[in-house]
Amino acid sequence: MKRLRPFTALLATAMLLAGCALTPSVPPRAVYDLGPPPAPPAASTAAGPIAWRLADVTAAPAIAGEGIAYRLAFQQAQRLEVYRDSTWAAPPAALLTQRLREQAAAAAPCTPRAPGLITVHLDAFEQVFSSPTQSEVVLRVQATHWPADGSAATQQSWRLTRPAPSPDATGAVRGLAEAVDAWVPQWVGWAKGVGCR
Repeated sequence: MKRLRPFTALLATAMLLAGCALTPSVPPRAVYDLGPPPAPPAASTAAGPIAWRLADVTAAPAIAGEGIAYRLAFQQAQRLEVYRDSTWAAPPAALLTQRLREQAAAAAPCTPRAPGLITVHLDAFEQVFSSPTQSEVVLRVQATHWPADGSAATQQSWRLTRPAPSPDATGAVRGLAEAVDAWVPQWVGWAKGVGCR
């Protein structure tokens, strides 16, 4: 029996190493944000009072988490999925809040006045597949300006789409970041229009 011990130990070691080799490796989770903000126009760098306050962006429950959402419209358009191995660094509403505040801070100031409140709600922030290889991103947002004097609120809605550069999470992130950067100047222009009048 003593002669079998070295062989048994060798066999056990070989089996352990074989088991480690056969265990599938888990790919690292990719974490994304919207990237660096675009540089503000040179004419919009003056500091001063802004005639609105911006509340934290809110989002529909389906996109309130950190998942990168997609929809297979060619298969089951009513079902919203999220990528398994890729996430946002923070919920999309938080990323959007940060981007809006960065750009609002760089906007040209208004004449001092009692600042109104602007709320922004994110309705859609997803990648939509029309086929297994073709997709676009959809950004749908609604903003409301609540004047400080209690007068009627003003609302504005936007819907932006962009072709996704690739049919995967990376394509979703790049497309959505481009859509956000195209939308934010529109939002700033609208906010200045309702807040500085």
